[in-house]
Amino acid sequence: MKELIKFGKKMVASGLTYSTMGNLSKRDGENMIISASGSMLEELEGHLVTAPIDETIENEETRKASNELNAHRRIYTKTNALAVLHGHSRYAVIQSLIHRDKDVLLPTDPESLHFMKEIPMVTGDFGSSELAENVSNALVKHSGVIVRGHGSFTRGRTLQEALIILHVIENSSFINYMLGLAGK
Repeated sequence: MKELIKFGKKMVASGLTYSTMGNLSKRDGENMIISASGSMLEELEGHLVTAPIDETIENEETRKASNELNAHRRIYTKTNALAVLHGHSRYAVIQSLIHRDKDVLLPTDPESLHFMKEIPMVTGDFGSSELAENVSNALVKHSGVIVRGHGSFTRGRTLQEALIILHVIENSSFINYMLGLAGK
């Protein structure tokens, strides 16, 4: 749990999300440890819950979990992820709203291209089955995805790996935004 607390703080400090926006989880066998709904990511102590990955199991803990519990469940079910992060970074959201007609954002800088050749952009209302399905389908072949107007989801074998991808998405979004302002 200390690791989740540490990475919640890192997400906020890095500007990859803010306070109660966003969530994170780590797989623990057939369960996950996930941030509670409405919890401040920079103050997660006492605000983490253990929830089953199996969508058919509902209990007291699942009712306390993040509104994006189903997205985390489907990601763990469909991929080899051991960690999932969801942030609301500014430039990823901006890019998803500017480029409503595109299905992908293409990184342009060499550092980002090292990690991702393309970043899928999908739709879905927060907490919805549509979002869970679209995000998890995209994360089968990619390590990160942008949800239109709602931020990014990333997966990794570790929280650090998922955080790096969250940084890559935001950096790529920022560079693309600045190139757009420069008319490039």
